[in-house]
Amino acid sequence: MIKNESEKDIQKNSNGEKVCDLNYLTEMMGGKKSLIKEIMDVFLKQIPEELQSINDAITKTDYATIKKFAHTMKSSVSIMSVSILTPVLQEMEDLGARAIDIEQIKQLNQKLNLICKQALEEIEREKLNFV
Repeated sequence: MIKNESEKDIQKNSNGEKVCDLNYLTEMMGGKKSLIKEIMDVFLKQIPEELQSINDAITKTDYATIKKFAHTMKSSVSIMSVSILTPVLQEMEDLGARAIDIEQIKQLNQKLNLICKQALEEIEREKLNFV
């Protein structure tokens, strides 16, 4: 089960708070706008593909693929500091590894999709500052 703190975070963010913190990315890239924009572009392309793979895997009850993409997405969202997704993805990965509780995975996936949608919108807007 998702911890109460994460539930509160998800609720807070549905009220319009940002889910991304680009300070880490900016720091890691030494403030180089072209590099930051490149990484944002990769994120904007990669996340929808990874979400689609997870959605497809859930439809097929393919636990191994759920585990694989939940693990992969942890890295993707960490670079954009979407830390609210870490426990969601960790739980999806754990359930996928144990090949259990597809209904819980579906609930987690709803949160994942909602938060990723918000993150993608934020990054699209922020990207304009790195042209």
